[in-house]
Amino acid sequence: MTMAGGMRGITLIELLIVLAIIGILLTAGTWGSAEVLQRWQVWRGAQQVLEDFKEAQARAERGGGYVFSGGALVTARSFLVFEPDAQRYVLFDWQDADGDGRPEEGESRRIWTRELPPAVRFGWGAGIDRKACSNQAGAPTDAITFGTADYAPCNGRPCLKFDQQGYSSMGPGAVYLADGTQAFALSATRPGHFTLCRWDGSAWR
Repeated sequence: MTMAGGMRGITLIELLIVLAIIGILLTAGTWGSAEVLQRWQVWRGAQQVLEDFKEAQARAERGGGYVFSGGALVTARSFLVFEPDAQRYVLFDWQDADGDGRPEEGESRRIWTRELPPAVRFGWGAGIDRKACSNQAGAPTDAITFGTADYAPCNGRPCLKFDQQGYSSMGPGAVYLADGTQAFALSATRPGHFTLCRWDGSAWR
């Protein structure tokens, strides 16, 4: 098809080819964007857990370990409780209202609940054969390796019980996070230090 002035118009076939190319580019861009978003989500999840660990630790340190309740000075602690099946974790404040030294139902108050980002789960990817961050031989035994307690607010779930120095009496442990393509781990030692690492295919970095 030729237009006035010697300019050639676009045929229907050419238009369809151009539209097809645009569609392919848009599709490729969408795939790339989805992959970048997925990678960012698991990284954001790992950073979120790390910051929440630090917040819980700082809250325990600020509390000083004791508070006045009913005119008496009672023990106070912070608990970070994991709910692996629900892909979330919860921060509780506990005050020993009856002074018996044992956490009991009704003595804990929920402070906040954190959900993992979409597509991120507690767990690890295929091929991981070393413990989180330490690179000790052996595959992880659980997505969250902190100790459990049968009393409230832990109620048999993995948890951290922070004292007034920000240490956890539950001992060291780790949290594994994955999205199917990437894996991160957050390890905590008894002195209260946290380390975030990423699996590079052969070791934690």
